[in-house]
Amino acid sequence: MINEISRILVKFRPCFSRKAAFNWFVIVIVGFIVRLDHYGVSSFVRWLCIKPSLYTALLSFFRAWSWQLKDIMHRWWQIVLSGCPLLHIDGRLLLAGDGIKISKEAEKMPGVKRLHQESDNSGKAPYIYGHHHGVIGILAGWAKKNLLYPPLCRAA
Repeated sequence: MINEISRILVKFRPCFSRKAAFNWFVIVIVGFIVRLDHYGVSSFVRWLCIKPSLYTALLSFFRAWSWQLKDIMHRWWQIVLSGCPLLHIDGRLLLAGDGIKISKEAEKMPGVKRLHQESDNSGKAPYIYGHHHGVIGILAGWAKKNLLYPPLCRAA
């Protein structure tokens, strides 16, 4: 499994103008894989046993100018299209989409928007304040086992 993950991560190297930024990218991806809690960047430090003094450097990775998110997303799209057995229906790729709305108490929090609440329950308010996360995925796999590869994820 480690070899397969390494093989995929190396394909992202052209997305980074600096080797240090690529190395932090690998650390972040591995951090997402191994962490068991969801407390942000400090989870990566804790679960990967990174020196606490490198916490600020890890935070700086997310604001670095040496990479662009659109380049990484485009590269992921290319990796999925070239390396996965994709499912086709009438010559078209099979896509799946889903989203979730997460309610937040504060209206002035970054990214919080007024969202329409779809519910048949008349006791619920028609609108909530919160974050909306959406994912589009490509269905791939074999006859008995299908996987959903998410090449596009956005928070609105």
